[in-house]
Amino acid sequence: MSRIFSLLIILVLTSSCDKTKVIYVASSLADCTSNAAQKCLQVKESQEDEWTVLNNDIEGFEHKDGFLQKIEVRISKIKNPPTDGSVFNYKFIKLIFEQEEEKSSKLALSKDHTGKWKVHTIAGMDSLPVQPTLTFKDGNISGNAGCNSYGTSFSVVGNEITFSLVNSTKMFCTNMPVEKAYFECLSKAKSYKIVDGVLSMYDANDIELMQCIAIED
Repeated sequence: MSRIFSLLIILVLTSSCDKTKVIYVASSLADCTSNAAQKCLQVKESQEDEWTVLNNDIEGFEHKDGFLQKIEVRISKIKNPPTDGSVFNYKFIKLIFEQEEEKSSKLALSKDHTGKWKVHTIAGMDSLPVQPTLTFKDGNISGNAGCNSYGTSFSVVGNEITFSLVNSTKMFCTNMPVEKAYFECLSKAKSYKIVDGVLSMYDANDIELMQCIAIED
């Protein structure tokens, strides 16, 4: 069991309150650790975690084979659990996003790449009041940085990527810290990878700068 889920279970065990959590659900099922003849969901809390087999159903959740799903769940302790059953109840709250695995596995950047993305996380920022967007087309990217429209060119060789100096409009908004952080990410980006439909960019020291999610046309 992954460290994050172990900590979560301890938290629920020591509290009488239900806990909500955002988790990823894998596109395929795996053998249950409690019964290898049955199939169970694979879950994790972040993209960097290893998949963990969940020997519980998630009440109200419908798994879609071939789709990575990010969902919010409520976890509660069962007062009188069956002898051979789980002591936890998982209840589906809402779907945050889903990405077809076949499409995401084919996504790769090139000079001629065309695709639209929105920024999901930026290193050093707990949350994003606005989500910058980026559209790849004909060797250039463009979009909205959270306040101003912008554009620049990019070059890519294998998993290495660099962006030229950004040109943008000059409006001032309350979301300028997000825009500034986003432009800094572009200037520092040296490499990238696409896993399960999430585009991550890294600096020269392989430290993650930001994650972006594909936008369907």
